[in-house]
Amino acid sequence: DSNTFGWVYEPKTKIVSRLPLKETWPYQMSKALGGKYRIEVDALGGRTTDVDEPISTGSGEIPGPTYNGLTTLPAALSANMPVDLVIIMLGTNDLKAGHHRQAKDVAQGLINLTRCVVDARWQSRTAYKAPRVLIVLPPPMDGDHTPYGDFFAGSLAKTKVWGPVIEKAVTAAGAEFFDGGAVVGLPDQPDNVHLTSNEHEALGKAVAQKVREMMRK
Repeated sequence: DSNTFGWVYEPKTKIVSRLPLKETWPYQMSKALGGKYRIEVDALGGRTTDVDEPISTGSGEIPGPTYNGLTTLPAALSANMPVDLVIIMLGTNDLKAGHHRQAKDVAQGLINLTRCVVDARWQSRTAYKAPRVLIVLPPPMDGDHTPYGDFFAGSLAKTKVWGPVIEKAVTAAGAEFFDGGAVVGLPDQPDNVHLTSNEHEALGKAVAQKVREMMRK
């Protein structure tokens, strides 16, 4: 979603921009891994785990159903196969007040994404092995203190408790889990939703260590 994209929001002008790509956490992760692996990034601001958006959000006019991660995941995977490891950091946008989702609902969305990857129906006519999956828990968010009105109202309480719920669910589904929120805490951009360049760097380095551990297995 937008925290992988490198979203920058200026509250005064309401203009959206982007951090330099080299500053975003996937590229910081790649740098920490010494460029040993080919990294493909598919990040869309506003993306959910498996929920359609009835109203276009994000950077401009984009069809609502395309924000659904489960809808677009098979094509993204197929376009980049063969794939060894799929890293997913989604769930923040599931907490939009209009979706009425709790931690267990986000967990189910991440289960559905994990199953999509490991079932590998999107590559059923190939001999490639199914990729492994790493779920990165997004940072917590104080949705009652953002420039987005009541868009994320009540999200802080949900993100305080969602870690154990999501970890248990996705590991049972066959994924590995990493708590990104434990690394960066509440985001420090002025909108209280998005990561700063320094937070991207810290997250990228931390995820890189987890990836090293996984790739040794």
